[in-house]
Amino acid sequence: MSRAGLEVLEKGAPESPLPVFAATHAVSCGPETGRQDAYVEYDDPHLIERANRGWYELATSSGLFTADREFLLALPAHRYSAQAADRHRRHVWRRVRLLDHWDVMGAACAIRLGTSAYGYAEHLLGGGAGRPGFVMLSLDSGVAVSGTTWQAGISSLAVPNPGRAEVIRRMLDHAANAGEDGFTVDPRADRAEALAWLRHEDSG
Repeated sequence: MSRAGLEVLEKGAPESPLPVFAATHAVSCGPETGRQDAYVEYDDPHLIERANRGWYELATSSGLFTADREFLLALPAHRYSAQAADRHRRHVWRRVRLLDHWDVMGAACAIRLGTSAYGYAEHLLGGGAGRPGFVMLSLDSGVAVSGTTWQAGISSLAVPNPGRAEVIRRMLDHAANAGEDGFTVDPRADRAEALAWLRHEDSG
């Protein structure tokens, strides 16, 4: 990760952050939520450079970073384990710091996890360099930032107060009220996280 300019920190995530499974749905939020996008088409000769710039500008303006440029990044629970390199791997928040020299859309997305059961290369933060697939969260859960691969290009998007967005709130309520056979990859853990988040929000 350090080669991509991201340092995974020993100190953990804050108590009761917005669950990863809910934050991944920031991409489904509409403009009425205050969502902002930075989009670059594949045929742009400076694809990764422009995508990096767009991500950083959104992350900075939306409030993703602390003063020390720390934030939460969704990573596989066993991020360097070949056993985690399948399409059902569970993600958890890891606290990270952005270093002085970084390449989120290129080197970070190109970090290999291994090979899937179908013979495809699995990457940590997407589908390879210039093909992002990640979600980030500010330490106070005040903004979610995603990197997404589309049909004709790639983008970064930022959603303020994601836990209040209707599509994400529905996911949280559904998970909180679902049994062990819920719709998510790990319904028991997701139910516990959703309940913790909702209690945290109600107490605030």
